Amino acid sequence: MSDNSSTKEAVTCAIRHIGTGVYSSGKIRIYLIQKGYSDSVSTDAVKHLVATGYIDDMRASRKVLAARSGKKQESRQYIYKRLLEAGIDSNCADDIVATLDCDAHTCLQLYIASFSGGNRDDYYDREDEFYKLAQLRGYNIETARTAYKMFLDSI
Repeated sequence: MSDNSSTKEAVTCAIRHIGTGVYSSGKIRIYLIQKGYSDSVSTDAVKHLVATGYIDDMRASRKVLAARSGKKQESRQYIYKRLLEAGIDSNCADDIVATLDCDAHTCLQLYIASFSGGNRDDYYDREDEFYKLAQLRGYNIETARTAYKMFLDSI
């Protein structure tokens, strides 16, 4: 069991660091460990901050999702990895990813944001560009093809 006074100090340290920003539980835990708090004290402090609503991984995950839309849209698998890298709890990341549109629809949104303007014939010549972009964002080729057909049907 960790020292209660150390946990209070760690909570205070974390609150000073967070300020009015939005941070994930994982990022704050790492911050506290880097500041010299033990693993158990850092974990207890983060649990306290989550319980009091000072840290909210759902809110932090929305911040990550907002940065990955439009021309920066990614597959569900890539977004899941990005959420974990941002220190979002894996259970929260699972819940967030479960609410996202299917990859075919998000890939279509990527195409619409990236390839707007032009007529249908222009896009037939650029099919490989569509697929390369989709694969860079974590979509498999089947999903990229499905979204490409949906894109052509939409114009």
